[in-house]
Amino acid sequence: MSCAARQRRPAQRGLSPFLHDGRGAAAIEFAIVSSPFILLLVALLQMCLYFMAQSALDSGVLRTAETLRNNFTTGATPTLPNAAALKAAVVASAGGLINNDSTSAVEIRELILLDSAAVPIVDGTNDYGSTTSVLVLRAQASVLIFAPGFSSLAKVQSAALVRRQGT
Repeated sequence: MSCAARQRRPAQRGLSPFLHDGRGAAAIEFAIVSSPFILLLVALLQMCLYFMAQSALDSGVLRTAETLRNNFTTGATPTLPNAAALKAAVVASAGGLINNDSTSAVEIRELILLDSAAVPIVDGTNDYGSTTSVLVLRAQASVLIFAPGFSSLAKVQSAALVRRQGT
């Protein structure tokens, strides 16, 4: 018997009970199968939270834009809300997923002022323009991120056009 053959036999004898024993196989298989499933479930929950926040912000911006449009078309002198009132109106119409804090931003400005490709949303910008201006109401809010790898989905944005008519 060679020296290499003698060295392998004790190692094989030590592992043979484990190689032929089937106890615990279900736990190992469950660990292998459940890990990707749990990661997929967490990713799915994160995406659902992102789309719910996007939908809530869209709803808040559209409702506030509709209120502004109705305010502009009543025939009387319109009441132009200040930055805090505009932000509060968007957040109140958006529901509970959007907070009125420093991570959210709401602005209204004339459409012609957005002439470059990427104009960042500046919180508190109120430019109502002239009586016939086309305005853009834009909002941005943060989203709770709990899943790793989703940091690019940290903010949602929404916009709506409002045509200022009348006085």
